[in-house]
Amino acid sequence: MPVRQVGVDYTLVSSTDLGEQMTNYRIRFMLVAAVVILAASDVAAQALTYATIYSFQGPPDGDGPRGGLLLGKNGSLYGTTCYGGPNECASAFGDYACGTVFELRHAQGNTWKETILHNFSGSDGALPNASLVFDSAGVLYSTTESGGAGAGTIFSLTPPSVAGGTWTESVIYNFTGSLNNVNRTPWGAVLIGPGGTLYTTAEGDCCGSGTAVGVSPPTKQGSPWTGSVIYTFGYTAGGNPPAGFVSEAGSLYGTTFEGSDQGCGVGGCGAVYELTPPVAAGGAWTETTIHSFGNAPDAGGPQAGLVIGTGGVLYGTTFFGGSGGAPCEFENGPGCGAVFQLTPPAEAGGPWTETVIYGFTGTNGDGAFPAGGVVLGPNGVLYGTTQYGGSVIAGSPCNNYGVSGCGTVSQLTPPIVPGGAWTETVLHSFSGLDGDGAIPWAGLTLSSDGVLFGTTSAGGTAGYGTVLAIKP
Repeated sequence: MPVRQVGVDYTLVSSTDLGEQMTNYRIRFMLVAAVVILAASDVAAQALTYATIYSFQGPPDGDGPRGGLLLGKNGSLYGTTCYGGPNECASAFGDYACGTVFELRHAQGNTWKETILHNFSGSDGALPNASLVFDSAGVLYSTTESGGAGAGTIFSLTPPSVAGGTWTESVIYNFTGSLNNVNRTPWGAVLIGPGGTLYTTAEGDCCGSGTAVGVSPPTKQGSPWTGSVIYTFGYTAGGNPPAGFVSEAGSLYGTTFEGSDQGCGVGGCGAVYELTPPVAAGGAWTETTIHSFGNAPDAGGPQAGLVIGTGGVLYGTTFFGGSGGAPCEFENGPGCGAVFQLTPPAEAGGPWTETVIYGFTGTNGDGAFPAGGVVLGPNGVLYGTTQYGGSVIAGSPCNNYGVSGCGTVSQLTPPIVPGGAWTETVLHSFSGLDGDGAIPWAGLTLSSDGVLFGTTSAGGTAGYGTVLAIKP
């Protein structure tokens, strides 16, 4: 399943249970330094400008954001932090702050003002890892990995009727799996489908399990939402889906971190799949594996979702695999991670064509281990992050899986001639020093004026993570 890491640590550990990532495993680097504060308009005015626009301060503030950012109509940024807030959630591994939902609004003097919209307390969810999504009424939706009935939730956050009022959080679906059950531990965002139905995935307990769920809004105001498992994953088709869906022509497309091909360690290399809705109401959804990843130089182990480009081409990242090879050392397979594309068949029912368009190397300033997906910019350019690698600055605290460096923001430019090589440009190397961020888990959000916004799970002035802005 996806690599279990403590998002606020610089030296991270792998684990098969998130509980092992609690506070007794955290190492804090208290970094007190000046932070460059720029507004989006200021960032856009420069050729290449990077800024930390907010540093999380830890409880009662947020701590360790792992999801990406949602850009609101008013220019505000909305996101979640996995930890933080004033409330503690107990577990067998110790207590930890349950997480938050926040808003960042551009204020006077080229600063950004944070507002906590909700503090989780456990019964209403805990450990939100995913990005948020708005519906047409301005209601926010996402998932929490834990809390609720115990195995995670889908929640809604309704804005106040009066500006400055309190947002209202509701658990609209409880995942019900136990430790050895499949319907537990949602990591991905939700997709709003026809009729307002919400779709997302849950990982399950171990190799080859996991579910896709659909949750429909009530037909009468005040009635509960109706949720059901629409597909249960098995090892041969891929298992442990870590991310949400994208949709094309009524089908849902997603990734699994494990399963399918068994060449990558004990877990398999993962897959990309399509879920086709039933022809008749109440029928079964149909799963089709459109690519099974193999050992390097193929990509392997996707942790993030997909993005759809021109002609239905799918783009995504994998945590390991690719042609990079050494020095990356990861238990599931070799390689420092990759960016891939999947081209749909020319005729219905034909095979999809996978191409690894870039393999990260973790050397000479290049990144390694992308956990977030890519965002599609103008002219087919892709932007994304890696958790490790990049230019190593003296004193930088990040080192994992054989690679130094606190991660990167990178740009991939498509070839001028079809079939040629893509060109990678590292736009920023994180250091974890002097207020800079470190170890980004999520991908980036692209604004209409070309500013990229993102989060890092660590670093900043207090070591609890950051929100960043960069204008290529």
